[in-house]
Amino acid sequence: MGLDEGCGSPFLAATAEVVGVATRTKRVLLLVAMAAAAAVVAAPAGNAGLLTCPGGAQPFAQFGDHGSYFGFSNNGFENGASGWSLHGASIGSGNEPWYVNGPGSSSLSIGPGGTATSPRVCTALLAPYWRMFARSDGADGSLQAQVVFYGLLGNVTGVLNVTDFAPSGYSSWEPSADVPSLLSLPLATVSAQLKLTSTATSGTWQVDDVFVDPWLNRNAG
Repeated sequence: MGLDEGCGSPFLAATAEVVGVATRTKRVLLLVAMAAAAAVVAAPAGNAGLLTCPGGAQPFAQFGDHGSYFGFSNNGFENGASGWSLHGASIGSGNEPWYVNGPGSSSLSIGPGGTATSPRVCTALLAPYWRMFARSDGADGSLQAQVVFYGLLGNVTGVLNVTDFAPSGYSSWEPSADVPSLLSLPLATVSAQLKLTSTATSGTWQVDDVFVDPWLNRNAG
């Protein structure tokens, strides 16, 4: 038998197999890259973010926090419960007293065991905090804050259990502690929402003017 038949053919076949695997790998990586790009393009402008999200307001500056935050649709509850999912919670009267979100007369009221979930908003690796104003109206348990992450198809990509607000610190309206989410972004996430849960068995929690800090234009306090 000739050289091509005896030695060349097995070698060429093995080479072709390696080249084929490499080509398929490149195609898979290309498809993954295209899908990621499509996710950013397809996501609403308010939801798309990789490292950061747009921001410009400084609602907590008078409290020493000069972070540049952004609000989102109905973050001050002046349009009722629009965009929010409420269970054991309602929209009531009474605005936080600093009116950082402009004139208003409404706030969120969460009863014992109740939950309130925000609209989905922009999320990013460098969107480190959510922050709001809160008040305990006789609540005997904490207010729990969670950040829920979503993928392009609306699937949950992660849940971050982060912060509990103790009622002793919120006997009157106060800016809340930070609800951190920095560098917690799961793979293929395009949006996030805040879920608030009252662990109280009596009394209510009031919440108003919820903001997200995208870590843009942060200045020293």
